Amino acid sequence: MGIPEIRLASLAIPFRHAFAHTSAVRAQAANVLVRLESACGAVGLGEGCPRPYVTGETVATALDFLGRRAAAILQQAVDIESLRQWLHANAVEVDLHPSAVCALEMAMLDLFARRAGVTVEDVLGSPKLTNPLSVTAVYGSASFFAFNLQRWRFGWAGMGEAKVKLTGNPRRDGARARSLARRGRVRLDANNLWPDARAAIVGLGPTVPHAWAVEEPVARRDWPGLVAVAQATGFAIVLDESFATVADLAAAPEGARWVANIRVSKLGGVLRTLDAIDVARRKGFGVIVGAQVGETSLLARAGLLAAAAAGETLGGFEGAYGTHLLRHDVVRPSVTFDGGGRVALGAGFSSGWGLEPEPRLSRAFACAAAHSPRPPR
Repeated sequence: MGIPEIRLASLAIPFRHAFAHTSAVRAQAANVLVRLESACGAVGLGEGCPRPYVTGETVATALDFLGRRAAAILQQAVDIESLRQWLHANAVEVDLHPSAVCALEMAMLDLFARRAGVTVEDVLGSPKLTNPLSVTAVYGSASFFAFNLQRWRFGWAGMGEAKVKLTGNPRRDGARARSLARRGRVRLDANNLWPDARAAIVGLGPTVPHAWAVEEPVARRDWPGLVAVAQATGFAIVLDESFATVADLAAAPEGARWVANIRVSKLGGVLRTLDAIDVARRKGFGVIVGAQVGETSLLARAGLLAAAAAGETLGGFEGAYGTHLLRHDVVRPSVTFDGGGRVALGAGFSSGWGLEPEPRLSRAFACAAAHSPRPPR
């Protein structure tokens, strides 16, 4: 059958407004994009979002990895089963380059499904969304003015459930949590803000009456500290930076209500995401399907698959911001929420991911074609 033609790109898409939290301030998307085309003309698309503070990757290192390894991976992984085998046999390599592998794996799944004339869910035997999915309003840690502008915009969109990035100012954080709790459930995201559990417990004090969970209050994988925060505040603990592989879920001790923040790019692709959801369910953990800020509709589409797979364990969905955040998308249709804060496209996609490249993305791939990796002779 031969190796599909491989093209790589990255598009720094400007945001409509900057998004801030304690680990970074972002004003544009940072991604790696993969296009595969088989000899029969079938095309597959994929995306990864490298984040140095999450997985240690950058756009440059992800593109370098794909340039060196993609052709060889495609020689070994020619269908779903051999792709699973490659991911298992090369788990250490995937752990080091998850967003790069995610972009390639997504393109492979798209290609496999399109060749069969079915959706990716059909190829994987995974459920499809049957009901509209409510999207969580995600608030940054920016100024009072920016927060209230976000609050107005999300309120206009009918979005009640909220996730708010903490600022480290207890009075300000408490006031923000209180105001958002009037609309719906609130969870907090600290992005490893505090040096230890004692500081976290003090800082979280004013928010306790208004929220149900906090994400990453102390250093990543500080399990005793996370348990101490949970027991002192009554919050469920959402694992994000502390959860990069399935092994991290196994390491979480007793003593807290754990919620796994599932991000397809962070975990190294769709198949490993489904494995993580299965482990979380068996351990009795909650699941939130998260997103890297600046994901395009490609990763949002994969997030819908993850949300459907989570089923009754799903406690929130943070993706599908599309052109609500990005100045433009890279594919059509744009996977984003409607005026009611819901996304309802899960059961209506055509073959593969059901997404087609926009002209900007097609031009980016065309310009990169001369630098595409070639199979060894």
